[in-house]
Amino acid sequence: MKFNLVRVCGAAVLALAVVAGAARAETIRIVALGASNTYPQAVPASQGWPAKLEALLRAKGYDVSVSIKAVTLGDAAQIYQAAQSIPSGTKIVLFDAGGGNSKDRGIDPKAFRSKTIQAIRAQGATPIFVSYKQIVGPEGTSAWIAGDTHHHFTAASHTKVAHAILPRVVAAIGKK
Repeated sequence: MKFNLVRVCGAAVLALAVVAGAARAETIRIVALGASNTYPQAVPASQGWPAKLEALLRAKGYDVSVSIKAVTLGDAAQIYQAAQSIPSGTKIVLFDAGGGNSKDRGIDPKAFRSKTIQAIRAQGATPIFVSYKQIVGPEGTSAWIAGDTHHHFTAASHTKVAHAILPRVVAAIGKK
């Protein structure tokens, strides 16, 4: 009888280990939420920071999927609205506040940041704010597309954004 009990317990422990391993092997879902630089509208999708971030994470051995939920010409209020419908199963939401578009419309992006964070957390995801101007510098510099009235930055700046937020995303994911 002891032999059968040990065999049954051993099988149960093995089954739990297999299930736990399968759960860890699941693809980590990340959503990039924002305006047209998130989309990215002014550069090819492969050169946008969401694609570059996914490639950097995969190169580090993470099984990730970075999807984009962007509002063309979006401002902070519209991004907040979009944050309320994040796909289920999303672990991390990287978001901007549509800074230039918000400014054009007289909207204070800071007024919506905490609301957006709350909306993301309410859906079980970890929010990470991405401040383009802190990463690439203010508009009017070479980081931004010259003469673009829609506040778009260059492909090189997309690369810079991906590299700058990578450590924060890795920390949010946790151990592999």
